[in-house]
Amino acid sequence: MSEDKKTKVGIWMHPDMVKQVDSAYPLNEISSRSEFVCNAVDFYLGFLQTGNSTAYMHKTTLSFLEDQLARLEARICRQLFRMCVEQSMIANVSACQINGVTEDTMKALRKKCVKDVKQTIGNIRYDKIYSFQNDEIWSEEDENESEN
Repeated sequence: MSEDKKTKVGIWMHPDMVKQVDSAYPLNEISSRSEFVCNAVDFYLGFLQTGNSTAYMHKTTLSFLEDQLARLEARICRQLFRMCVEQSMIANVSACQINGVTEDTMKALRKKCVKDVKQTIGNIRYDKIYSFQNDEIWSEEDENESEN
């Protein structure tokens, strides 16, 4: 089927169907009534040509589910990021053993924790935080020894 050149055809449709098409195509990011009808015809032809309508419906269902899963993944990633920031804050507070942390200190700590989580992609290690809070120098050698 050539997308380059289209042929104008006349079709008869009930007025209520035309109204439904006109109200549906802008909501589905389709630029025109003609494009909407072409998409509908493509879908229906695919449905008819499969011989097994359930197989075609599975392809369209799969596409829908992939989109929904991508959205879910994005939401889960955002939530995991927030949880990781909170975990980093808990580790920092417990490692520094501060009694009566001020609001300014907590704000500064939250900024630091967000930065830490972004830089480490959520891989927070308590021993690194302990070293930071106690003004110890963290070396790459220490990290390599703990991995072995």
